Amino acid sequence: MRVLIVAGMPAFLAGMTFDKTIGVDRGNVILLENRLPVDVAVGDFDSISSIEFDKVKRIAKELIKLPAEKDDTDLEVALDYAIQHYPGAEITIAGALGGRLDHMLTNIYLPLTEKYSEYSERISLVDNKNIMRYLRAGKHILPRIADKKYIGFMQVGTEDTLAIENAKYPLKAEDNFKEIYASNEFIDENMTVSFTKGNVIVIYSGD
Repeated sequence: MRVLIVAGMPAFLAGMTFDKTIGVDRGNVILLENRLPVDVAVGDFDSISSIEFDKVKRIAKELIKLPAEKDDTDLEVALDYAIQHYPGAEITIAGALGGRLDHMLTNIYLPLTEKYSEYSERISLVDNKNIMRYLRAGKHILPRIADKKYIGFMQVGTEDTLAIENAKYPLKAEDNFKEIYASNEFIDENMTVSFTKGNVIVIYSGD
């Protein structure tokens, strides 16, 4: 199963198909504007007008109205819902990058928090130029994505164990000397990365 969580709607997602769609706050309005279904609408809805909220209430199959002051963000509640109601689903989060820097950094590291770390490999963050994925310790085969020329790696607690094989710029674990390796490229249809500790954020990027 493929689940889309929409906090904002990059245009390139319009042609993609998902089994379930969850709107987060203003993301619900964007879904409606693009004539896409709203299976679940989540948020405190402080970023939309009363007229827009009435429309969301009419269209959404399920509505989860949250208080303005709360411990979890609207996106966290939406992610909790997806994990609990669609076990094993691949979860794509659109519109969580860009905008306020504090929000963006929170969203980037959200899948690596203790609450979500066991699900992180099933979560992707996307915008119109990037696909961000999460790896746990082990060996991974990464496929080439046609419109994403570059691939970058952000290490989180790996203690310099990351190795990259079958890439334009290969890396041996013993030569690892920094936390972020940007602008690598595929030389074949697949690339292999491995590490024994921590997590790695993989960023596929188009120019």
